[in-house]
Amino acid sequence: MKSQLDLLNDDIEKSLIKLSIPLTLTAFVQMTYNLVDTIWIGRLGTDAVAAVGVASFVIWLANSIGFIPKIGMGVYSSQAYGKNDKKKAVSILTNGYLQAFIISLIFMVTVIIFKDTFIGFYKLKKEVNQLTDSYLSIINIGFCFLFINPMFSQAYHSIGDSMTPFKINCIGLVFNIVMDPILIFGLGFFPAMGIKGAALATITAQAIVSLIFIFYMKAGDSLMGESLKKFEFSFKWQARIFKLGLPASILNTIHAFIAIILNRFMAYYGAVPVAVYTIGSQLESITWMTTEGCQVAISSLVAQNYGAEKYQRVLDSNKQGLKLVTYIGIFATIFLFALRNVLFIAFVPDDPETIALGAKYLAILSASELFMAIEIGATGVFNGLSDTRTPALISVIFNIARIPFSLFFMRYFDVLGVWIAMSLSSIIKGILCFALLEEKIKKEIKTKIA
Repeated sequence: MKSQLDLLNDDIEKSLIKLSIPLTLTAFVQMTYNLVDTIWIGRLGTDAVAAVGVASFVIWLANSIGFIPKIGMGVYSSQAYGKNDKKKAVSILTNGYLQAFIISLIFMVTVIIFKDTFIGFYKLKKEVNQLTDSYLSIINIGFCFLFINPMFSQAYHSIGDSMTPFKINCIGLVFNIVMDPILIFGLGFFPAMGIKGAALATITAQAIVSLIFIFYMKAGDSLMGESLKKFEFSFKWQARIFKLGLPASILNTIHAFIAIILNRFMAYYGAVPVAVYTIGSQLESITWMTTEGCQVAISSLVAQNYGAEKYQRVLDSNKQGLKLVTYIGIFATIFLFALRNVLFIAFVPDDPETIALGAKYLAILSASELFMAIEIGATGVFNGLSDTRTPALISVIFNIARIPFSLFFMRYFDVLGVWIAMSLSSIIKGILCFALLEEKIKKEIKTKIA
């Protein structure tokens, strides 16, 4: 099977599935790594899990800011490729890479300056703070790779090739999975590094992925190779990429900051709820990681056909894309609720308090999995239509609403109130995204066919 699909002419459903499968498999491999990583760290104790949970919000913030060049470059390069304007596509890609690299350097310096302030915000015990500092200090060294690797992947996704980045990312993930226990607990001449070993395994794997991408892209004569060989700085594309990606980035950045505040609410009840959220969010990634993989496929499919003015295919892409994420959401709901009492045992087998609270977390959050999937899928369609503002606005409003919702529900349900607020807001976002997307499709696409 060829790795690059013809998104303008191939069957919509088959194209979506073929493009989504590598992305979804990548998400599952990443999810598997995250789960295995958390299991290993869980053997170091609840404090270590809580420390990684605190540090993970900085990584989340980095990924959120990385949406600026990723979304802008991805949408514009897909549309240029759909119009068969290869020269413009190359210019967009190269300027996207540069923007991501510059942003990564700024972010790394910012982490160095504000790291202690961030860690102290949670007011956890000294042991957790020290572990968080150790983990975050090492991870920060590799943030440039965490910014640039998604850009390389997005470049391939934009031209309908999801298999190549899948293979390359899998190499890094397998390396990470293998090296995690070796560096955490020690093996042979590798000393036991504890939580520092987990961080070192992560950044080393990301560096390997970057090197493989660069080597593979330069070795070819394709559009990807030209995007590294023919660099032309463009103020116009720097500005357009930044402007289009900014709403999606603001959306995710605000989401990250709100999650930091909510995690502070959880920390008020001790390290156990923070550990529960750290583990529970990894389990919940069965929904958001897989549907975000589908979102990239939906966005590329919609963007190319929208750029080529094939509006009936845009309608079909919307229909098939939302159907796919709906199936994922239904599966995740059933899976998490049915297995809520046993999933946490794999992570903290000797901690009955964490296991019991974790079951309650999954019961509450499983109610919103379908709506979360619909929101993410609909956002992919919006992005493909060059509208990143609508889903961003919906998400910003109701993510912010999680704070007053939490303060209200905490009065009656303690830490469970935070998770009730999260689930309720996800349900509202999913309903609104679907309704507004239907209205947009009706006004802007169906009228052009009629």
